[in-house]
Amino acid sequence: MSRIGANEFFADFSSLARLKTQSQKDPDAALKQVAKEFESIFINMMFKNMRSANENIGSDLFSSSQMKHYQEMMDSQMSQSLANNGGVGLADALIRQLSNRSGVEATQASSSMTRSDSDWLSQLNRIDSGQLNTMVKLAADNAAKSDSEKTAPQSSISQNSLSQSSSSQNSLPPNTVSAKEVIFDSPEAFVEALWPLAKQAGESIGVDPKAILAQAALESGWGKYPIAKEDGNASFNLFGIKADSRWSGDKAVVNTLEYRDGIAKKERAAFRAYSSFQDSFIDYADFLDTSERYKDALQAGDDAAMFAAYLQKGGYATDPDYATKIQNILSSKWFTRL
Repeated sequence: MSRIGANEFFADFSSLARLKTQSQKDPDAALKQVAKEFESIFINMMFKNMRSANENIGSDLFSSSQMKHYQEMMDSQMSQSLANNGGVGLADALIRQLSNRSGVEATQASSSMTRSDSDWLSQLNRIDSGQLNTMVKLAADNAAKSDSEKTAPQSSISQNSLSQSSSSQNSLPPNTVSAKEVIFDSPEAFVEALWPLAKQAGESIGVDPKAILAQAALESGWGKYPIAKEDGNASFNLFGIKADSRWSGDKAVVNTLEYRDGIAKKERAAFRAYSSFQDSFIDYADFLDTSERYKDALQAGDDAAMFAAYLQKGGYATDPDYATKIQNILSSKWFTRL
């Protein structure tokens, strides 16, 4: 068995950060890597379809949740390895179509195409992991649809569809990503992916970004329990901000736990829904900045403990231990490393 390198490990959570850096230093190499990631997702979708077709005829002996979990891990690694070692030709087709450098007759169009590709790659440093996964899934779905309708070669994906999906961070419809797809596997992954967004939000309102990220970890259970809409799609709401009369956007209505006179009760409530995690951080900062109730919290500056205390005093949550829980998260090993 060939040895798997760091760049081929399917659970390498730092690969996205490396790709963002590479997109700025070497766009051509970054384009090849992005194409391989597209192909890896496409191959993995084929594996999932094959597994699903066999579920009804499979033996109960091998149908445990643990077996399915390890099968998914194996399929993910196989998909990554196949894409990095030739694959099915999808990556090569993507590179040809996005770069458009083959053929003398395409000279006039190559300048605009190159500019478009460069703009697309430069946006990688502003796209969060949830949106990048959406872009990959969208391209794989388009490739599968093209193959089934036989209107184009199996590996043909239009430049227009890709540019539309990545032209703006808010252009992705909020109902395109399942809540299960944005679940973080570990606190390390949660902190690594969202720390840059927390720093941006902290700078905009003058608050310690660690306190902001700790609150997001508390509200979302380290990203393991995302708020899902009725159709099962992600709301990207990391801070549990409810959709009151001031909110005119999309909503997610779910069961929630509220404390009334110190007693926890289950209630039905509507929460704000966003198109990305970045939108969630932006709205959170605006929510605090425009509310008189949190004026004292914003005066806390770098004092994360004071910030959490004033959030609770301002009525951000009904949990009487809300501030203490945020401080406990701030003391955890994942935050002391920041």
